[in-house]
Amino acid sequence: MAEDILYADIKFTSQTGSSSLHSPSQQLAAPQHSRWIQIALWAACIGNVILVIAVIVLALLLEAEKGKILLNNGGCNASTDKFRASLRHSICNQNQNRSSDNSPCKVCPVQWQLHRDKCYWPSKDIKTWDESKHNCSTRDSQLLVIQDKEELDFIENITENSRYWIGLSLLKSKKKWTWIAGSQLDQSLFKEPNYAEENSCAAIKQKVTSEPCNRELQWICQKDSLLL
Repeated sequence: MAEDILYADIKFTSQTGSSSLHSPSQQLAAPQHSRWIQIALWAACIGNVILVIAVIVLALLLEAEKGKILLNNGGCNASTDKFRASLRHSICNQNQNRSSDNSPCKVCPVQWQLHRDKCYWPSKDIKTWDESKHNCSTRDSQLLVIQDKEELDFIENITENSRYWIGLSLLKSKKKWTWIAGSQLDQSLFKEPNYAEENSCAAIKQKVTSEPCNRELQWICQKDSLLL
């Protein structure tokens, strides 16, 4: 009976000792684990701060580049304005040093004549009406379309010596004189030309006359002037 009790006491003591041996290591592991968590949190916070600073610096750099672009565009515009002023001075006889002379001026290509807002090109060769119409289109223009009496007077003055095709022809289906732009002739501008056949086109030599469209004549091209 005594031996059983002694054995029980020894066994109990051994279990207690074993429990006391494991407790210090567990107590040491818990603080170390908490320390690593704190380090990781601090590292994450520092990384976020660095990221925010990088974004702010990048935004400032982009804003600075934007300012440089706007400045360069302003310089380009200033150079363009100066160039236009020089052209006005040399071509339009405008004083580039006076702001009152900076209004746009009208110019025409070489060998074209300026009148009001349009440029006119009287040909020296001769072609049929259709060929003349095509030639004007290759020059980024059209056969002459007379808009008013003042323009008619100007054209009559520059066609004193030759007959020129203009952009007016007889519409076969309705037998109406029609401009190439699609509008019909306003007879308050000039009377409808007499025609001997349906295939007739209009030419001008001081006055407008009817001619067979396959006849070869000189022609007049017309287009808008260029503003400087």
